[in-house]
Amino acid sequence: MISQFPVKYAMWALTSTLGMGLAISQPVLAQEVIATSQISEINPQTGTFSHSAADLQPIAQRPIDVNKFCKDYPLNSRCTQTSPPSTTPTPTTPVGIEVQPIEETSKTPVNKGIGLAITPEVSTLGVGASITKSITPNFNARVGINGLGVGADITETDVTYKADLNLSNISTVIDYHPFQNSGFRLTGGLVFQDNNIKGQGTPTNNSITIGNDTYTSNDLQSVDAKVSFPNSVAPYVGIGWGNAVKPGRRWGFSFNLGVMFTGSPEIDITPTYGPSITPAVRNQIDTSIQQEVRDLEDDLEWLNIYPVLSLGISYQF
Repeated sequence: MISQFPVKYAMWALTSTLGMGLAISQPVLAQEVIATSQISEINPQTGTFSHSAADLQPIAQRPIDVNKFCKDYPLNSRCTQTSPPSTTPTPTTPVGIEVQPIEETSKTPVNKGIGLAITPEVSTLGVGASITKSITPNFNARVGINGLGVGADITETDVTYKADLNLSNISTVIDYHPFQNSGFRLTGGLVFQDNNIKGQGTPTNNSITIGNDTYTSNDLQSVDAKVSFPNSVAPYVGIGWGNAVKPGRRWGFSFNLGVMFTGSPEIDITPTYGPSITPAVRNQIDTSIQQEVRDLEDDLEWLNIYPVLSLGISYQF
């Protein structure tokens, strides 16, 4: 058995260096030579290998495949026209260091807000504002304060009326948004109200009429009247549009339409008697006032619910 061992030879353009005067027109492929019976023909001595030029001449004369040669040995100077394969080094991570993924950020960050908004508004409850706080994606809590005071003087043929409208309301309600992508909402809660109208009537021609009875200023100098609602804590139900604490939105529009169950208006009339009034006339005035109160309350009995309409612009913090 002939022992096998690999030997690499790189031979280029064997010329006079080999002492043979041999001109080689092709580059010589560096080959991995294994000592076989073929090599033994070159060197008949068993188990030995010759490095003489005479023994290497048959190998040098073998034709080679230049493309295959340059593919196997791309950095050889004979393969200048063949581009070596490009390799991109793979970055490595030091041991013990955890690489955190880079989060993509949008050019315009979305401000989700803190779930708290203020809404200035005008309504039939007066001028004011409400604070809205998000509870869940579908439920919001809202507290509002509204008020208004307006006075007017009205003069008729025989009586001058001075009236003042006073609105004072504190609302505590819950908004339910059944559709998260819609501003529609259902609202319910309580309103602490002190809404009233106060007026005073004084005669302009020394006489004043109550119901069907007329009295002189000597008997009746003036009449003070007040219209108010009995339910100081009134239930409220309604619908609306707009979610003041919608994520990603700073500004919003608010609309409310509902009713407040205040009860039918109550009438209170207080007379100011003249200096020369008699007890009989006094009793007659009191009877006329009581009848007038009953008539007014009957006329206003339908107003047991107070309509609420409001418009506002919300801002979320």
